[in-house]
Amino acid sequence: MRRQCIKDIQNGRVKDTVHKTYNCIVVFNKKRDAVLFCKRRNDPYKDLYNFVGGKVEPGEESDKAAYRELQEETGITRQHIRLYCLMDIRYYYQEFDLELYVGKLNDEVLLREEKNPLLWLPLTEDFTDKSRFAGEQNIAHIMNIAMMYPIPEKNITQDGLYIGVDGCRSGWGTAVLDHGELRLEIYKSIASLVKAYPSFDAFLIDMAIGLKNSPDQVRPDIAARKELGPKASSVFPIPSRDAVYAKGEEQQKKANLRRLGKSLSKQSLAIIPKIQELDVFLSDHPEYKGKILESHPEVDFARLNGSVVLSKKKEEPGPSERIHILSEYLDKEDLSNLYDKAKELGCGQDDLIDAICLAVTAALHAHGQSETLPQKPEPDEKGLLMKLTVPIKRT
Repeated sequence: MRRQCIKDIQNGRVKDTVHKTYNCIVVFNKKRDAVLFCKRRNDPYKDLYNFVGGKVEPGEESDKAAYRELQEETGITRQHIRLYCLMDIRYYYQEFDLELYVGKLNDEVLLREEKNPLLWLPLTEDFTDKSRFAGEQNIAHIMNIAMMYPIPEKNITQDGLYIGVDGCRSGWGTAVLDHGELRLEIYKSIASLVKAYPSFDAFLIDMAIGLKNSPDQVRPDIAARKELGPKASSVFPIPSRDAVYAKGEEQQKKANLRRLGKSLSKQSLAIIPKIQELDVFLSDHPEYKGKILESHPEVDFARLNGSVVLSKKKEEPGPSERIHILSEYLDKEDLSNLYDKAKELGCGQDDLIDAICLAVTAALHAHGQSETLPQKPEPDEKGLLMKLTVPIKRT
């Protein structure tokens, strides 16, 4: 619902009028040579062809309303189509707004009718024919605009469920790429996150999986630091397994010194609770071993960018540079207002940016565009492979 001031010209008064909002969705088939219509059974425009759509409920986000109406009326879901804003039309006299969306099916879909019969009409139709089409010839105008809209081809982030997770002060900052829709969420525990998304196409997390208990064992940290060069310090030394399960910082330092011959920095000590949480979860849920994979955002950004991103991620121009890199894979609109979203979730903007980077890398992994550091990872004593899953280097 939107509020609009309309001026009464005769007496100069201004009155507030609440406009109702409706939507219409222009759906092209996969070949983009036909468009979906319904034949209305009731007034207005009974027995005439119209686009599918409906009412936007008070407080409902416009794009979510469009997907909801489309699914209710046709059975077409986000998995089948990506919708794009086409235009808005405001009807001042009738006091309502009409939001127009356009999209093209990824594949052929078996339609499911709700109340109005559905049919595909070729683009050669005369959409100005008032005896067959609703909307007082508006449909012809809308079709002309829709046919000019440059609908992009589906990219790798739009055909599956990809999850990226970064630890933060309030829990686990999570980016979910669900068939093109980006959702940013926070979870108090890995268990609650996986309960919300028990199945997925790829899941990457910036937290250690696989723990050394001997200096002879190889984790990917060395290879990651070598690749990052001047940003090598962003890869924290990972504690030994004994240190992760020791009680208290002093005991953790002693355990690590005994096992790996080194003490622990403040940064390494700070992430021990989350390392332990993830390690316990994978022990209790072996079905997720090899499915929840470790990665590192700084390595991922370097691979996506073609070179190491040297700016600091917490202060400008660092966030802007990283968002620009991600915009190759996601809409810029999805990457806006991340600072406000982070504040709402109780984490840092850099945490969300890292989580989004991991989700994009997860999509690349699902499409065979990833590799591991090291190339031949070795298992730890629990059988967890010690590796980073990262994008393939750009040549």
